[in-house]
Amino acid sequence: MNPDIGYWVTLSIPFLLIPSAWVVFVSLSKRLGREKGYLLGFLFYWLVWCVLVPLAILGWDGFQLLFVDTVPLFSRPNWPAAVLFAFISLVTLLMYGRDFLRASPTLILIAIPAATLNGICEELLWRGLFVRAFPDNIWLAIVLPSIGFALWHWVPLQIHSQGGRTAFVISTFFLGLAYGWISYETGSARWAAVSHSLNGILALGGMIAPSVLKLLKR
Repeated sequence: MNPDIGYWVTLSIPFLLIPSAWVVFVSLSKRLGREKGYLLGFLFYWLVWCVLVPLAILGWDGFQLLFVDTVPLFSRPNWPAAVLFAFISLVTLLMYGRDFLRASPTLILIAIPAATLNGICEELLWRGLFVRAFPDNIWLAIVLPSIGFALWHWVPLQIHSQGGRTAFVISTFFLGLAYGWISYETGSARWAAVSHSLNGILALGGMIAPSVLKLLKR
């Protein structure tokens, strides 16, 4: 894609993704039921927005580099980012570790691939693409996608409403800032994807894994 066009398309992503995803999630859930609509909504989000859009903007060569560090995380220049990565991992373990160990083996087996897929796909878009597109602008590389990442969560929450929705969305904004900074310092979404996937696995896949499990039990 032409670099100038790619620049503006990337900037427009948060403003286009959220309404389009809302239409897909809501319409599919009304037509197919909450669980099927929810899961198919995520498939649309992952395939179209998280994979095909970055691929169209960057091309195959650029897309392959989204998980390739330009500066290793565990290197002397990046020790603050490495400490933040370790801190997030520790907090995640303390928050969700006990409930994870108490969960059913079936739910855990579903949560592992579901959360890993979600973590990889989301970081390709919200961290990988934006860091590559705006390597010299922290506002566009980190802050803008963190806002979009947080606001996007309102969409699936319309289908599977949970308590403390506002607090959850706010927490995803600050988590997005942390992931964005790690990605900005390393030049890739690699470690953000690792942390995001671990977070999702320990949290038992949010509502994705329970939705899959509910469909399997029918």
